[in-house]
Amino acid sequence: MEPGVEIFVPSRVYARAGWATLAGSLLCVLGAFREPFALIPGLAFSATAAALFWLASRPPIRIGETQFNIGERAIAWREVREINRSRFVSPLVLRLRLTNSRQKVLIYPGEPENVQRLLTELRRNSQLATFDGVTYRDYWTWCTLNSPEGHNPLLAQPVRMFSAEDEAEVERLYQKLKTVGRLDTRSPENSSASDE
Repeated sequence: MEPGVEIFVPSRVYARAGWATLAGSLLCVLGAFREPFALIPGLAFSATAAALFWLASRPPIRIGETQFNIGERAIAWREVREINRSRFVSPLVLRLRLTNSRQKVLIYPGEPENVQRLLTELRRNSQLATFDGVTYRDYWTWCTLNSPEGHNPLLAQPVRMFSAEDEAEVERLYQKLKTVGRLDTRSPENSSASDE
């Protein structure tokens, strides 16, 4: 294992909630001896308990310098091309697109602060990826601009809004405006005559 690996394990809340819903299911089954309709919520409780136990048994995610592991499956950072997030906060559900058009769904049922840390680590290390359609450089530029002063400036250069040729043209027009006072090429007499 690489040095400096950060491990993200599922939250224990999911297992506890699974046991609670399983207990509710058993109570509904006991109540079904008197009232058969109690089996309906009992089935709903047992399906919810199964889903919660499945989430609690998700493999840990290990974040390293060159790759991340989901259980035994290792994915190199250079393989990640897209990270698209669902609307769930917890569990975190990410659709990953890897090289050769491979798809992977990452499900992490963690505490909200661990979910945010994992998402930040995935975005920080996936330098060839887009995040919900935003490129790596643009995403971190936007985060840097919206962060408090002096907080983790990630980029040394600002984002270029114009090409070098466009910047040269804007500079040329600005210098002309400074010296002449206007940009149009018509003389003042022609422009006043055309206004009449």
